[in-house]
Amino acid sequence: MRKRAPVLLSLLFLSLSFSSLAQQWAPMLESSRAIDWSNSGVGGIPERATFCARLTSSASLAQINAALRACPAGQAVYLGAGKYSIPGTISIPGNVTLRGAGANRTILNATGTGGGYVVSMGSEWVPSGPVNILRGATAGSTSILLNNASGIRLGSYLVITESNNPSYVTSAGSQANCNWCDGLTKTGELSRGQIVQITGIRGDAITISPGLYGAYTNRPIAVPFSMSATYAGVEDLQVYANNTGYNADFGMTKCAYCWVKGVESNYTDGDPVEILWGFRDEVRDSYFSNSFVHSPGLHDSGIHVGFKTSASLVENNIIERTRISFDIGWGAAGNVFAYNYTMGEFISAAPDAVVGGFRTHGAHPQYNLLEGNVLTTIEEDPIWGTTSHTTAFRNWVVGTNRVCAPLSGRGTVSCSGKNGHYGFQAARAIQISYLGSMNNFVGNLLGSAQMQSLSGRNRPLAQVASTEYPVERSYNAAAYGWSFGYGPIGDSGTGTGCNGGTPPCHLAGTSSTNLFHANYNNIDGSIAWAKGISHSLPPSFYLSHRPTWWGHMPFPSTGPDITGGIGPHGHSYGNPAQFCYLKIMGGSDGGTGGPLTFNADACYGIGSSSHVDSGP
Repeated sequence: MRKRAPVLLSLLFLSLSFSSLAQQWAPMLESSRAIDWSNSGVGGIPERATFCARLTSSASLAQINAALRACPAGQAVYLGAGKYSIPGTISIPGNVTLRGAGANRTILNATGTGGGYVVSMGSEWVPSGPVNILRGATAGSTSILLNNASGIRLGSYLVITESNNPSYVTSAGSQANCNWCDGLTKTGELSRGQIVQITGIRGDAITISPGLYGAYTNRPIAVPFSMSATYAGVEDLQVYANNTGYNADFGMTKCAYCWVKGVESNYTDGDPVEILWGFRDEVRDSYFSNSFVHSPGLHDSGIHVGFKTSASLVENNIIERTRISFDIGWGAAGNVFAYNYTMGEFISAAPDAVVGGFRTHGAHPQYNLLEGNVLTTIEEDPIWGTTSHTTAFRNWVVGTNRVCAPLSGRGTVSCSGKNGHYGFQAARAIQISYLGSMNNFVGNLLGSAQMQSLSGRNRPLAQVASTEYPVERSYNAAAYGWSFGYGPIGDSGTGTGCNGGTPPCHLAGTSSTNLFHANYNNIDGSIAWAKGISHSLPPSFYLSHRPTWWGHMPFPSTGPDITGGIGPHGHSYGNPAQFCYLKIMGGSDGGTGGPLTFNADACYGIGSSSHVDSGP
């Protein structure tokens, strides 16, 4: 038997309460419902000005991969302007950057088959055996005691998880049981969790970062693993997809501190970006335009973040004409989705339906922050189980999507006349299913002129500020600001509300688990203030200062305390991604001609990889 080193329990099992930290959300939110989001993402993307190789468009895929493998740590492989033939996958190793001459100048013509990614960082997950957590699995804790820490290395990683807590976690939804959602079992019984990095080892006592987002009380375990790559990045190039069978244009699997920056996804076979088992990864300053598939299936054509990916940042991106812009599930935890602009999402088979924006889909994402986005909808769906502890702050949720031709394949986008219309079926700005709970909604703007003017079947839609089961919910004749407690989007509140799952698939009273404060509802012009909470909103829940890439727009730019903007009642100026798309790229709501010409420097200038500047 291995001998344990003596330890001081008072040091090892110190449970750090987030309420003791100087969090900007502290006047608004309970400490049990929020975390420290300030360290999301890479924390400053390395510039890597030294090039180990400079290649031209005559370079083959094999030559590109050979240059990347031979590149010394901390350097970059440069792809000059031109069109490159990519019949497979570019694999970027750790501590190396692949950089192009700009998303409008360096183009990867992707023709590979058989799944995988066009540009890949990391490799597939092969889980090891779990170890039991004996102590320290409390909210905020940075120290845990394992029953056996042999073989665990300093700097490696742990998946912290537990058996599903039946009081608010399940992998069974209105469709069926999501037996793959936890990525660790064939039952989905470990749906909720997070990834942490090991910062210290003393016997079986482990120190970790970040602290635990919440308490793990139902047979908690830790699954040790090593990342396949760290500090790998891709910048300033375009993937031009051809519908040949990739899973995603850009992929990060078991990648820590990895990034995608200043890129363009010109159509995608599957998802524009996929992040699985990631830690502090980053997707920023990019343009993701169009997809070949606009129907439910293996991929939903959005930025997909899953399998316990934690502390990552998706910031300042433009996403148009996909099916779902952000598809978050499979236990993704503690991530930030901020200052993105989404529009024009649609389902080919149901082009009148309102879809898109941000969606949780597959048990059990938790503690994710949405801030400052201009997006179509926010949805926590019940299809594959539960979601909890989402925080939405200062977002403009437009509430409808402009659907433009063509509805399939690559072609010139037209929104004029009969070629374009706004979705009116299942029109709900924010809809939280019966399996969503303990969320925070603060300082958001719901609705738009487009939503107010929705018409279905030649008659205006009624505008309803809020609805909750057991009230019957309309699919065709009403637009809602808020919707709570129903099942799939077609659930009217009558019948079972299920689509293959175990009924009943709706539940009364679920809105009572959520916090609502300072949200402006354009349907009735109201601002709902929670009792006993300050009316003074901080600029951000994760940024300490105005971002360097922000430009001249007021910061913050959305909220009930904002006046003179372009949003309803002047409460929003939008965000830089929206400004880039509409004013610099010449886009319009729903897509114009698309994909448009994009170059990150033209929109945001130099230095957009840094979180904040030195002052407001």
